[in-house]
Amino acid sequence: ISHWTGPHRLGCLFNHGDHVVAVNDLQPQGVEEAYFFISRSTRKEVKLTVCRIPQSDIFHAKGCSC
Repeated sequence: ISHWTGPHRLGCLFNHGDHVVAVNDLQPQGVEEAYFFISRSTRKEVKLTVCRIPQSDIFHAKGCSC
């Protein structure tokens, strides 16, 4: 995850070092493919599976209220 900018209503969802390993249970081979899976989803919500480094710092969205 890099350059997370919100939306602010979601808050700070990600941590430094997080890696998206699946989008709607499909494993992307790179950033472009992950964006493709998200953009082509017909669902109201997109399910992301994220691999997180334990005790990593929160990736604060610009203007967050954490």
